[in-house]
Amino acid sequence: MDLNEYWQENKRFLVATASGVVVFLVGTMVVDHFFRNELRSLQRSAASASAKLRGESMYDSTQLGEAEKQNEALKQAVDALTKATAFEARPGFRLDAKAGAPTNQYFATVSRVRDDLLKTAGRGNLRVPDDLGLPALSPTREAEIERFLEALDLVDRAVRYALAAGVQRIDKIEIRLDPKLTSRQGVGELERTRIEIAASGAPSPLVHFVSATQSPKSATNPGPLLIEKAEIQTSRGKAEEAVLQVTFVAARVAGGS
Repeated sequence: MDLNEYWQENKRFLVATASGVVVFLVGTMVVDHFFRNELRSLQRSAASASAKLRGESMYDSTQLGEAEKQNEALKQAVDALTKATAFEARPGFRLDAKAGAPTNQYFATVSRVRDDLLKTAGRGNLRVPDDLGLPALSPTREAEIERFLEALDLVDRAVRYALAAGVQRIDKIEIRLDPKLTSRQGVGELERTRIEIAASGAPSPLVHFVSATQSPKSATNPGPLLIEKAEIQTSRGKAEEAVLQVTFVAARVAGGS
């Protein structure tokens, strides 16, 4: 096939291709003509800024020192909030690596606390649920055992506060571990073991009970109990009595002690 025949058969394609090349070249020359100076100016500005960043500090020593002070203050504030929020169980309610299997420690602690607490409450005419809110089936996973023992510590403190305040009846105690404890995502920054307590009787002792749970930390007091919510209502059956619903939280904060 000679060039004439090729031209006759493909002239539309060849003309279109040539036109495209011409348009591209013209466009390139136009862009270069109108924007060359601006492009070069921007390139110089970028190079100058880059050299300045490499050679000069963004902040002087005074600003750096101020930033470090603010950072330290924030760390101290976070530590203070963590200590105020996180529940710290007493030694008798913590697992001891040298004291044998966690399950055996759990049974021993529950037996000791239940016997002493129920006996003490009975002497003070305070009615308390025998199970103290603990599950019917004892936990076997160490993580759950740790948290139920922490909750038992909180229950022990709460019952003794109620006894000292003159509360007549603790009708219900329920311990609920954080539902995210066994999830793949984990509990996140704040883990909550909730202890729900329902008490009834004369209104004044119930109010004093809630107030006592917020007593500040001292040599004889481990510290206030964290309350998520509390509500006191008049009893439906007896107008002279009230019913208290309070939810305490034994919290664990990520990174806390």
